[in-house]
Amino acid sequence: MKLTDYLLDRIFSIIAFFTAVIFSAGILWIVELRNEFIVLVEVIFCISFLLSLLWDYARKRKYYHALWTLFDKLDDKTLLAELVEKPGFLDGKLLFQILRHTNKHMNDQLAEAYAANQEYREYVEMWVHEIKTPITSAHLIIENDKNISTIRIDDELNKIDHFVEQALFYARSTALEKDFKIEKTTLKVLVHEAVKNYSKQIITAGGKPVFENLDIPVFADRKWCVFIVGQIIANSVKYTNGGLLLTFEGTAFDGGCCLSISDNGIGIAAADIPRIFDKGFTGENGRKYKKSTGIGLYLCRKLCDKMNMEISAASNLQCGTTIKITFPKDHFYFEQA
Repeated sequence: MKLTDYLLDRIFSIIAFFTAVIFSAGILWIVELRNEFIVLVEVIFCISFLLSLLWDYARKRKYYHALWTLFDKLDDKTLLAELVEKPGFLDGKLLFQILRHTNKHMNDQLAEAYAANQEYREYVEMWVHEIKTPITSAHLIIENDKNISTIRIDDELNKIDHFVEQALFYARSTALEKDFKIEKTTLKVLVHEAVKNYSKQIITAGGKPVFENLDIPVFADRKWCVFIVGQIIANSVKYTNGGLLLTFEGTAFDGGCCLSISDNGIGIAAADIPRIFDKGFTGENGRKYKKSTGIGLYLCRKLCDKMNMEISAASNLQCGTTIKITFPKDHFYFEQA
């Protein structure tokens, strides 16, 4: 709070005071009091008024400065009303009560939104588990009656299964800590499990996986990491030029380790690279391939952020794409010789 702002806010009171000073001095002069007495009276009035202004300004400035300092330090701004001290001046008390009531209303709204979101997430998870049963049954029926038509149907069921799995992980990504389990594994285990899940799609695309230096131990959530690798494989299959070549390479360094997944597909335009992890972004390839949703890589980034991992992409059109997943040191473990 600046002094000039405070004085401007009190300008009517100041004008009224000095008007009263002038009129009172005039009245005292009319009743023929000595000039020294008139000056003394007016000086006392002015000093008293000035001191009251300065005292009021000082306490309000101190309070509002402390309020702003506290507000800036808080990560969760909604806690301001709970932590701020009650002021000693009237307009501050009114503001304090408004903050308290506003905070309570907001917390009630957040609680309702959280409950609705939780209920919706639980419904999606239940739906996903329920829908997996008929999908699995359909796969078994096809397995017992293979022909050209049923094989095509099976391919479509695999796509449905992929999107259902994506929906499940999307729903769970809002509360990762409830389904998060760190365990010791290796890049090899994560990659092989993901490749196994997408083996049929890779074979259909004429794919050939290549594995290099994957015997690197890491501490990570196996299920979530397999899902992330699977999403990258699915993109490589979707945007292949034919004769897919998938290379999985592990690299260890002092700060952790990195898993690089490279393909020889159609690549990504340089202008699209900064946005490929944005929700719903499909870019130039999305306009060519209408089935693109822009959700897969967004989920990968979201899950990596929650697990303190980094994901990045490098690509050139018609020259393939490389996605790098970096596991930080606290997720990384070297066996001692």
